[in-house]
Amino acid sequence: MRRLSGLRYIYEARFGARASLVQECFAVLGIAVGVALLFASQVASTSLTRAVAQLNTQLVGTAQLQLKARGYEGVPEAVVEQVRRVPGVMSALPILERQANLLGSRGERPVDLIGIEPNELKAAGPLLRKFSPRQLAAARAIAIPLPLARELGTGTFQTVRLQVGATYVETLVGATLAEEDIGALEHSPIAVTSLHYARRLTGASGRLTRIFIHYEPRRSKQAIRALTAIAQRWNVNLQPSTFESRVFAVAVGPETKSEMLFSVIAALVGFMFALDAMLITVPARRRLIADMRPHGLVSTVTVLLIDATAIGIAACLLGLALGDVLSIAVFNATPGYLTFAFPIGNGRIVTWSAVALAVGVGMGASLLGVLWPMRGAGEPLERRLSGSILDRRRVRVGLVATGLVCLAVTTYTLIYDTRAAVVGNITLVFALLCLLPLLFDGAVAIFARVSAILDDVASGTAADELENPRTYVRYLAIAGTAALAVFGTVEFGGVQANLTSGLHAFARGFDSSSQLWVVPSGDLSLQTTVPFKAVETRALAAIPGVQRLSVYRGSFLDWGDRRLWVLAPAGTIEHPIPATQVRAGALSVATARVRSGGWAVLSESVVAEHHLHIGEPFLLPSPRPTTLRLAAVTTNLGWPPGSIIMNSADYAQAWSSPAPSAYQITTTAGTSSDTERALVERGLGGLGALSVETSGERERRQFAEAAQGLSRLTQIRILILVAAILAVVGAMGALIWSRREHFAGLKCHGLDETRLWRSLLCESAVILAAGCTIGAVFGLYAQLLGSHFLSTVTGFPIVFGVEGFTAIRSFAVVTVTTLVVLAIPGYLVVRVPPSTVSPAY
Repeated sequence: MRRLSGLRYIYEARFGARASLVQECFAVLGIAVGVALLFASQVASTSLTRAVAQLNTQLVGTAQLQLKARGYEGVPEAVVEQVRRVPGVMSALPILERQANLLGSRGERPVDLIGIEPNELKAAGPLLRKFSPRQLAAARAIAIPLPLARELGTGTFQTVRLQVGATYVETLVGATLAEEDIGALEHSPIAVTSLHYARRLTGASGRLTRIFIHYEPRRSKQAIRALTAIAQRWNVNLQPSTFESRVFAVAVGPETKSEMLFSVIAALVGFMFALDAMLITVPARRRLIADMRPHGLVSTVTVLLIDATAIGIAACLLGLALGDVLSIAVFNATPGYLTFAFPIGNGRIVTWSAVALAVGVGMGASLLGVLWPMRGAGEPLERRLSGSILDRRRVRVGLVATGLVCLAVTTYTLIYDTRAAVVGNITLVFALLCLLPLLFDGAVAIFARVSAILDDVASGTAADELENPRTYVRYLAIAGTAALAVFGTVEFGGVQANLTSGLHAFARGFDSSSQLWVVPSGDLSLQTTVPFKAVETRALAAIPGVQRLSVYRGSFLDWGDRRLWVLAPAGTIEHPIPATQVRAGALSVATARVRSGGWAVLSESVVAEHHLHIGEPFLLPSPRPTTLRLAAVTTNLGWPPGSIIMNSADYAQAWSSPAPSAYQITTTAGTSSDTERALVERGLGGLGALSVETSGERERRQFAEAAQGLSRLTQIRILILVAAILAVVGAMGALIWSRREHFAGLKCHGLDETRLWRSLLCESAVILAAGCTIGAVFGLYAQLLGSHFLSTVTGFPIVFGVEGFTAIRSFAVVTVTTLVVLAIPGYLVVRVPPSTVSPAY
């Protein structure tokens, strides 16, 4: 009880001091930022993969395998009858899936239309067992999740429009599915109906997309051998029933890795905020421990552990709450481009592993932040700072050597192994911290020299204070906080700018291959992967100003564990390959080869996976397997799993389908795109499901979708910037406030309030300018590391460059904002009455 009473007395005294309380609060804030970013990013990535996995599980039930069509056309219904006759097969569940647009009174939304055979409901998963065979067989309506119905402004027994390709059909919403019906799937964009009605809506008479198969385990070898023969006969894929989850994990993997990298960097910066805040409190803690030891109130270790635990718990609770808000308000947005190939929604799934990881990092940062700066806590700060010049030089040389070694590791990572970008960023941060004292001393020396030349009292007083060993550690900590803030924002801002430029270059290069595009209306037309029934184009080709009308084809194709984006412009298109995206091969030669046919361009991730070389033939696993030759290697064109560019005629042969996905129109020189668009729209007549877009409109729309993944970088950057400004303001403000007695003593020596205020502003400006400049320089280097990491891991089109404007903007925001805010407490402090009490700051 005596120990507890003494401990309570200590903390009441400590937190009664406002400066100490403010410093501790900002230490909590620094750790909380890292916890929040880690937790929110974990929830976001987990929610994406779990949503697709849940939908797959709800569909397949007890099935172990599936036969999946390779193309949009699907496979004949006869295949399912052959499967059911295979010895050992207990059930075969035929499904028709179509990507469609569902239109209600409040807007539209891409959905995955699922049609199922009523007689096979017993073999289906939990989602489809909600319906009875009689209900489903008689259904002339669709069932959709309740949140989707609310978003579209519709409800049960209300009519909606369904767009499949270039066709609109009306249908009835027969049921809305709530959470008690389908659980977490209520946030997935799906529409369920009978197989017969789905075929009627989509015009896919007698066709199937997938067949889920459940076989007897004891006869597995015999069943798999027979099913493999069926798959080869019909050119379909025999895959595990959970294959959709696996292929989605591959698709979302690069984004997950990149988000994790930047979340780790943000967490590291947040931890450094906390560590710097702890450094500011080191002198006060050392004095407290020195005062406590003779009285034996409580052991030093106990105080430190209680400090770390209290700060860690507060930071973790705040970080989890903030991360929860971020995961809802910021990180919950589904990357729009993924919805074109996968039925994913905005559901949020929180796992214990995400909570445990975030809390573990937060508590670790708290323990290290409290214990690491307390080395030699029993020795007075003054004695440590007044050590021999030789000792200080040895320390300085050791720090510089360590910093240079860390820079060398970062440089090695940048040149030889950008996949290890986490290591490179950590060593770069340590290099910044190790070189900070030397660079900060240089900035202070320059300021002192300029002050001596100007012979100004205010700047001279500020220079004396900056060289005071009693406050050196705290000044260095504040400069480090500002440096890390600018470092993080410059890196994220630069990487975002480089990625934005790359995506913009791709969109501009691809969409500008034709002046006008005729595509199905709605969001699904953006990647032009949904074929539609061909229309009569002779009238369109005869429109004045139309030089050439070409058929464009495209879709998605599963090759291994990758769902590739297939782009197939016509051979008459002058520039079928975006020039800025070529990584290997001669552009002119590859263009001629693709236009002539028999050749294709693959993204570098696919080339690396299959060990291909330019000119080498490869077998494309299309609905009708086709041998092509590799013409060139490109980026992934903004689609993480990879892409293929081939001739439209080759595509029609390989997919055994002449159906277009879009029409490309090249206009004559000097004609107006807007005028031509109006003429083409008039020529389409009553085909309301087809729309005409200029290349500029498609470029802006495509870039807007691709840029969705960049929004999280923006939010992380802003969060770091705000937290850093608060941390710097709190640390500097607490330090200024603790020096009231010192300023009272200076007033006794004749210094007036104006000079003292100017001195404070000069002091703050030098600390902030030095820290922000150092952070900006290191942040520019981190830009290159982060950009090369994204290029290597994701294959995204990235334009490498050093974004100096981002560094200048971050420097200005942190410096100016902090100075403006600090001007107010600085003015209040210098108004303290004169006093001869010796300063104790």
